[in-house]
Amino acid sequence: MGNNTESELSMFEQRVQEKLEGYPTLRKRIGSTVYEVNVYFNREAKETMNDKILRMIKNDLNLTAQNDIIGIPQTVRLPERSSI
Repeated sequence: MGNNTESELSMFEQRVQEKLEGYPTLRKRIGSTVYEVNVYFNREAKETMNDKILRMIKNDLNLTAQNDIIGIPQTVRLPERSSI
């Protein structure tokens, strides 16, 4: 959107609100900040939400394995008064 004027931003926000009308909105307060999440589902999607979540988890695990992110920690905190 680049350098938007207030009216352009307002028009954009209005279009978004119209598109999301009828879909649930979740609100969560964390500290003094309120997060608002609009939930949108494509009614013509071929993939169920369950399938999508499983696919994302599998993709994440594959990336983790490829990047060898999971491994032995670099540092280990020994218990106090350890004899090691």
